[in-house]
Order: sequence, then structure tokens, then C-alpha cells
Amino acid sequence: MKMNRTLLRSTCLIAAMGLPMAAGAQAEFKEYPIGEPVEMNTLEVAAVYLAPIDMEPRGIDLPAAEADIHLEADIHALQGNPNGFGVGEWVPSLTVSYRLENLDTGRVLTGNLMPMVAVDGPHYGSNIKMPGAGNYRLVYNVDPPSRQGFGRHTDEASGVGKWFQPFEAEFAFEYVPLN
Repeated sequence: MKMNRTLLRSTCLIAAMGLPMAAGAQAEFKEYPIGEPVEMNTLEVAAVYLAPIDMEPRGIDLPAAEADIHLEADIHALQGNPNGFGVGEWVPSLTVSYRLENLDTGRVLTGNLMPMVAVDGPHYGSNIKMPGAGNYRLVYNVDPPSRQGFGRHTDEASGVGKWFQPFEAEFAFEYVPLN
């Protein structure tokens, strides 16, 4: 009995120590929505940005010190998704590229978003050096998991629906530098 109480106290202490760290980790960043989420192909595509992020392994992306924002695509399954993903589940192995156009200057940035994970879950993202403040159009090009060789069952008993065709999700926003 004494051992059980000691174990319980230790477990409670460890849990109590972890809660402030987890709460602090989520409180240290603020996401800025870019437009409204787009629903297409039984997927919800949401765009957000936040302050640049340091990531591992080092060198996979622009260092946070050289970037203005961390751009994210949050892509989750909607009700009725035919590909085996439940409502709200993140969809892996997508190929997500972006085109970011400053409508005031005409400057355009293009690139790819990488799959990654943070305290708020998996997403596709990249650190970006913005071409100044202004009004922007953001277009995500989303290719299905089959582009990266992600297979799917096709038999009658366990098969899922065909992958969707590549599509675009477009957003408009005004960017004001975070610093």
C-alpha cells in the first residue's frame, strides 16, 4: 500500500511539473489566420502564419533568424473522406507547394512546404522571408499522397477510394510585419 501511495505521489508530481511546460509551450506562439479555410475533395485546408521557428534537423529550412514568418498549411479530413481518414485527422504524404504574391508590388515567392510537427499537431510548413508588408494572394497547390508513393488498399474488403486530383486552395490577406 505504501509503495502504491509513493508511486501515486511520484506520478502526480511528474504530471504537475509537465503541465506548466506544456501550457507554456503553447502560449509562446500566436498563429495569424490567412483568410478562411477552404473545403475541397473532403479536405479542409487552412492557412496560418506565425513568428519564424527553429527546426530540426538543422538546415532543412531557412533559419528562423533569417525569416519573417513560418507559413503553415493545416490539412485535415472532413466528414465522408473516402480515403480512410477520420474527421479532423491530418492527411500525411501530401505534396504542398505555395505561390505567394504581393499584390502591391507584384513580387512573387514560390516554394514547398515540408511535413513537420509542433505542439499543436502535424502540419506542412516553411520559414519564409517576406517581400515586405502589403496585400497578398497565397495559393497552395496540393498533390495527393500517391505522388510520394503512399499506397492505398484497393480490394473490396479493405480498400479506400481513389486519391483526389491535384487542386489549388487560394487565400487573400494583408501582411503586417510581426516585428
